[in-house]
Amino acid sequence: MAIKKIASGWRVDMRPSGRDGKRIRKTFKTKAEAMRFEAFQTIKHVQGVEWEPPKKDSRRLSALIDRWFALHGIHLKDGKARRGKLLRIAQALGNPSANTFTAHDFTHYRAERLKAGTSANTLNHDLAYLRALFNELERLGEWKGGNPVSRIRQLKIDERELTYLTREQIAALLTALSESRNLDAAKVARVCLSTGARWTEAESLRSEQVQRYRITFWGTKNGKIRTVPITAELYETIHTARTGRLFKPCYDAFRNAVERAGLRLPEGQMTHVLRHSFASHFMMNGGNILALQRILGHGTLTMTMRYAHLAPEHLEEAARLNPLQGLQL
Repeated sequence: MAIKKIASGWRVDMRPSGRDGKRIRKTFKTKAEAMRFEAFQTIKHVQGVEWEPPKKDSRRLSALIDRWFALHGIHLKDGKARRGKLLRIAQALGNPSANTFTAHDFTHYRAERLKAGTSANTLNHDLAYLRALFNELERLGEWKGGNPVSRIRQLKIDERELTYLTREQIAALLTALSESRNLDAAKVARVCLSTGARWTEAESLRSEQVQRYRITFWGTKNGKIRTVPITAELYETIHTARTGRLFKPCYDAFRNAVERAGLRLPEGQMTHVLRHSFASHFMMNGGNILALQRILGHGTLTMTMRYAHLAPEHLEEAARLNPLQGLQL
């Protein structure tokens, strides 16, 4: 019997989940109170309210990464590469159980990597990848432990000036490219300098993407299709009646031409300097910043604004409207 009369009142003695389950005992002054408590415990057991604590998720961080890739990352353009980066991060962290991984663990890892010479930009990417991992698994109902890195701030990075080639440097580069055995390198470089395309976008062009006096880029970094007009000269240079890819892989030929031309480029800007050069000269020649955003395919104007200071009229009001104007000194 679950409710029994004793000297001090009425005692509830029950095992809602059966003989081998948790035993609950409690004494009340009145039988009515004891009956209400018994009913409450029975309902809690039937509905599962606070009766059986949630099972501990003991999966390792690498297991969560594999699950993320199977359900979401496999559909991303850079999914395989991102999975590889996440697994390397997990290994560097000691591949902890995800439910024990904390913000302190990541900030300690970040501090050690900074000491070892890893750039702040790379570590900000690491943070972004981990944050996205937990957020996506939570959205998919695959993770209920919260996001351990959600409140960590990114490291501040000094804005870096984007290198672009002068007209003289462009001429020297094109001359060096014309001397390459792989003549496709010169064509790909001209496409980048004429349209602001990324090297991979230009190098992988197919003949069906080139129509009369325009190129349509698809399979881009952000997945958006964009069409950019080109000159008749460039069209005649790259247009062909055959189908398929227009150019052979030619990155090495380009790199060698850069060396022969005597160009010194910042790390990471070997081919991207062509895109920066297009954007920089576009603005210096009086181009519109909104048009440049569409040509480059930037998702937000913020990225394109890096080139705004090159416009001839950029902030010219500073010289015209400052408080010293008109003063006789």
